[in-house]
Amino acid sequence: MNQLLNELIVVPRLVNTQTVDFNDWCVRMAHGSTVTAADVAAVMQQIEDKLPEILSLNAKVICSPSGLTFRPKVSGCIKQSELKAKLEARKAAEEDPEKAAKIDVNRELTPSDLGINDCSVSIEVDLPKEWNTIFHNRATLKRIKKTTTEIVEAPAETPETPENPENVGPSIEG
Repeated sequence: MNQLLNELIVVPRLVNTQTVDFNDWCVRMAHGSTVTAADVAAVMQQIEDKLPEILSLNAKVICSPSGLTFRPKVSGCIKQSELKAKLEARKAAEEDPEKAAKIDVNRELTPSDLGINDCSVSIEVDLPKEWNTIFHNRATLKRIKKTTTEIVEAPAETPETPENPENVGPSIEG
């Protein structure tokens, strides 16, 4: 039961995912080109070394002709209740009674109350829209039986109903 909507929800999940490890990735990237898997690995290592450095300078990096973009991201927040708790702690720790009296623990939250310790940095990745189109054209959804690992084809119109309990969720194959 979804607590926000107060109703049952059925959602898909991925099953039978595979992993392409780094060495296999480099071999696949080199296949059909004039570079070797070692060349690809060396470039990937350079990306791994240099990308965080460039992003830390508050620059975004466009890494592909179609627009694969890496950019720095800052997130964080402070709530009114958290500000009040910080101000109460500061007021209690203040030894000078005059300074303590000036600390208004009930004041309204302002943007300047968001401190560095309330924030975190991360790397955001913007995928080119055409990648989703290519992926959508190559991937297929298939239903998987609950009792076995056998994959059963089902048309998109087949509803998940109590009469059809073996259709428990889609799997992506590409």
